[in-house]
Formats: sequence, C-alpha cells, structure tokens
Amino acid sequence: MNTILPVVTAILLVMLLGYGLSKKLLTDAGFWQGISKLSYWVLFPVLIIRTLANATINTELFLPLLAILMIGLVLVLVYSVLVSKLLGQDGPSTSSMAQGGMRHNGFIGLAVLFDMFGLHGQEMGALIIAVLVPPTNLLSVFAVSLLVSKQQGQSAAKVMVKELFRNPMLISVAVGLLINFTALSIPAILDQSMALMSRAALPMLLLSVGASLKISALQGNWPPLIGALMSKLLIFPAILFAGALWLNLPPLVTVCLVVFGALPTAVSAYPFAQQMGGNAKLMADIITLQTLASLVGLTFWASLAIQVTGLVP
Repeated sequence: MNTILPVVTAILLVMLLGYGLSKKLLTDAGFWQGISKLSYWVLFPVLIIRTLANATINTELFLPLLAILMIGLVLVLVYSVLVSKLLGQDGPSTSSMAQGGMRHNGFIGLAVLFDMFGLHGQEMGALIIAVLVPPTNLLSVFAVSLLVSKQQGQSAAKVMVKELFRNPMLISVAVGLLINFTALSIPAILDQSMALMSRAALPMLLLSVGASLKISALQGNWPPLIGALMSKLLIFPAILFAGALWLNLPPLVTVCLVVFGALPTAVSAYPFAQQMGGNAKLMADIITLQTLASLVGLTFWASLAIQVTGLVP
C-alpha cells in the first residue's frame, strides 16, 4: 500500500487541480471543452495506437480477458438493475446506475498502471482497453435503450453501431493492433511526433476529468449513489480478481485487471445519459462520487492484488 497510495493520490491531486482551475483561474467552459475534445479525439488515441503498435502482445490472453470481463460486465449489470429496483428507482435512474457499474475511465487506469509498472503496465492497460471497450459499449447501449423510453427515433441496434464506430478508443485500438499484427513499423519521424503527443495525453486528460467534476452539486439521492459506488468499490473488482485467480493469469495481468475493475465510470457516460434520456443529474453525481472514492478503491484493490500475487511494482 505504501507504493500504491502515493501513485493514486498524485493522480487524484492532478484531477483536483483541474477542478480548481476550472472554478478559479480558467473558468471558461469552452476552454475545458476544447481540452477534453483534444484529449479524447487526438492525444489519447495517439497514445493507444503507439502503445499497442510497439507492444509485445500475448494473444493467448485475449480469450481469458474477454471471458472474465464479459462475465463481470453482465453480473454488475444484473446487480445494478436489482439494487435499483429494490430502491424503487425508475428506468432512467436505473440506466444511470447501470452505466456507473459498467463503464470505466481508462484514462485514469493507464495513468495508474504507467506510474506503477512503467511501459509494461501501460501496454497491459492498453490491451485490457482493447478487450473491454467493445462489450462495454454494446452492453451499455443495449441496457440504456431497454431501460429508458426516449431513443430519439433510433433503434437500439442503430445506436450501438453509431456508438461503436464513433468511439475513438475503439478505432485507435483497431489501428494499433493492425500495425502490431502486420509487423508494420511507424516511420521514425512520425513515431517521435506521436511520442511527444503521448506524453501530453495523460496529464491533459486528468486535468479535463477533474474540470468535469461537479463536486459542489453532489447532494440529494444517496441510496442509488451508494448502490452505484459499491459496484466499483466492491462488486466489479472482486469479480475480476476472482476470475483472474481462477484462470491463474500472470501476476501483472491480474493486478492490471483488478485496477481496471476499480476504476470510476467514464465521464462520457454523462452526455450519453443526456442523449438517451437517462437521469443525467444522477449520472453526474455517480461520476463525481466514484472518482473521488477511487482513491480508496484503487489503493485497496491494487494493494490486495499485489499482496496475493506477490508482484513487485
């Protein structure tokens, strides 16, 4: 824990810096929207492409990772729906709780793994993103479409296809894996440019994530908030950890998988909730609460996984 707590705390402090800057110094919402778009559509995809293109990928890990992640996503969806119904929540609120359980902030995950394990951690995080992004988007769109009545005239299938093909992470994963599997090499000058952009990606993303938090508005309906928080503090990481141990995955893979299980939900869940008619206010509160609580969740689960596997950071 002595190794992990400073890493997670430092990342949280960068996000809180972004929050503070957005309230006091850089208060123009348009500025942060521009930073967010630049990071989401350009910097982070470049980081993913370069990481996967140059990574040594063990293709034998794809099926075990996919099996564990799919089971985890389905179980956390079932948990979210059952808890929401027990609390008497309506469809839009249930859809926000489901997104809170299934979606993940891969930006924070890569930052944590890079600080803990260097390039090997970043490569493993990128591989987990490659496996996790498609089923996460499919299940999220499917669940939200079923739970809310407003679909803006689009069928669930059309929304799924649209979300998949406009997801920059999925596109960058496909490009990076294509370069890797075809043994193509990125030209030296282009690779150097991509390296410079990659180094800017994580700090810019963390600042923009912090700027998007709505801490001052965090109040109100606490039962569904606590239910959504438990999905990332307890349910999802426990499922992934158990699956990794059951399949006897390597220590580094196990720890990286558990870290992704404890990540807060993605900031993109908020505009998606707005678009699909979900409870956007609850979604914003879930994002904020899970992000702040990730200091506890990530530290606990990463420490436990490292202790059990015997991995030395």
